[in-house]
Amino acid sequence: MTIIRRFLPLGIIFFSVSFFACQQPQHQPHTKLKILTTFAPLYCFTINITGDLADVENLLPSGVGPHEYSFSPADIKKITGAQVIIKNGVNLESWLDKLIDVSTGRKNPYIVDASAGVEIINNDPHIWLSPRNAIIQIKNIMNALTKTDPEHSKEYTENAERYIHRLKALDMEMQEEIGKWKRKEFVAFHSAFLYFARDYGLKQAAVIQEFPEKEPTPKHIADVINTIKASGTTAIFSEPQTSHKIVNSIAKDLNLQIFGLDTLETGTLHPTWYEDKMRSNLSVLKKALN
Repeated sequence: MTIIRRFLPLGIIFFSVSFFACQQPQHQPHTKLKILTTFAPLYCFTINITGDLADVENLLPSGVGPHEYSFSPADIKKITGAQVIIKNGVNLESWLDKLIDVSTGRKNPYIVDASAGVEIINNDPHIWLSPRNAIIQIKNIMNALTKTDPEHSKEYTENAERYIHRLKALDMEMQEEIGKWKRKEFVAFHSAFLYFARDYGLKQAAVIQEFPEKEPTPKHIADVINTIKASGTTAIFSEPQTSHKIVNSIAKDLNLQIFGLDTLETGTLHPTWYEDKMRSNLSVLKKALN
């Protein structure tokens, strides 16, 4: 009887602790934020900010650019599953609002316009081709993610700062390299490099394709040829995603070299892809103009 009395309080204490421990709220694992970017540059910017802290998916399939994009039923599923949608803005994704509208039955996602604060040229959407603009876009994305996922705001901010530091180094590298060149004028396939030219003292003298996805008129081609002759240009630029028939014809007639400049509208979903492609473009420009 003495032994039972001695251990009875211990048994009551053990039972009480176990009972109340079971009543405490259980820790719920953090559910990753689901983010959808519209095309490759925005995916690259976003994944450098989030790392493994969020699920980042890209809307446009590989090899398809935002100009010619038409959505499929499968894309509605991506929209409905996203908590945050990051777009370039400047009317590049004019189809996106319609896609969101047909994705009914859920609360609207948080839409991030990455162009906020960028000084726009003639409603030109190709803002990402300037690393300086890219830094503004990254800050916009970072600010949106710290609001929607405050639990990881510190990590998002630190990741963004490291990435911005890399892009500032890229900007300085481009500024120093292009500053050495004597020739500054170039002829592009379509008007995508105005921001790049503005930032680094280059001049886009003419473009072969007057409007995206439209064949240039004979008059426009004649004007381009006259500009090339007047400027003394010895090279013209095509793009990896486009047909080269018109470019080849002009180059043959005027005895010009053809080089490929990438508008980065499509590409590999990899964290260093943007920097790699911008340096590749710099190398091509150096070879063609310098």
